Amino acid sequence: GLQRSGRYRPMIQRILDEEGVPPELIYLAQAESGFLPRALSNKQATGMWQFVKFRGQEYGLMQTPYSDDRLDPEKATRSAARHLRDLYAHFGDWYLAIAAYNCGPGCVDKAVERTGFADFWELRSRNVLPKETTNYVPIILAMTIMAKNPKSYDLDGIVPDPALEYDVATMTSPTQMALVADLTETPLSELQELNPALLKNVAPAGYLLNVPCGMAASLNASLETVPPERRASWRMHK
Repeated sequence: GLQRSGRYRPMIQRILDEEGVPPELIYLAQAESGFLPRALSNKQATGMWQFVKFRGQEYGLMQTPYSDDRLDPEKATRSAARHLRDLYAHFGDWYLAIAAYNCGPGCVDKAVERTGFADFWELRSRNVLPKETTNYVPIILAMTIMAKNPKSYDLDGIVPDPALEYDVATMTSPTQMALVADLTETPLSELQELNPALLKNVAPAGYLLNVPCGMAASLNASLETVPPERRASWRMHK
């Protein structure tokens, strides 16, 4: 997960900074998914930040037959930062906010009301939070400490993956990903990795498709040679 985090760290840190939340919250994504954009839990929480459907929609992460915004690393990061910021505004404490991200704000509210303590460690010691949540906050704190002190934990040999960089091209008609692969001379697997939120091998009209750096303009020019009504079915051969 720490190695994979290199792909997304610059983007995540930028968004956390823009939303005014602590940069250490990046390790919440490590705990939730190990930085896997298409992670899926047994509770149907999805994406790098593990949004369930209703919570994702609450923060603008929509689902269609063609795409799921919860799988989009940038959109999901923005929504997670805003959700965490709202939880902090409600509880006035980051540990409680992180706990509420895991088990829901209603669960934490009830624990506070039952005990009279708005303190995560007190709630933890009194066993009034779900067991998963009592471990969740310490896990994130532990990973933060380890990542900030890699030599102390034999993690200094981990080389982060290079950051993902890409251009964005707007699809003006339904377009098969294999055609995009042909026109950009990019492996289909690489395009799929750049577009984890796309659920099918056809990008719908209006979809913002991530393509390798420097290829958006040439892709748009090449697509002009293909009739719009054929872009979902045709391939390009040299």
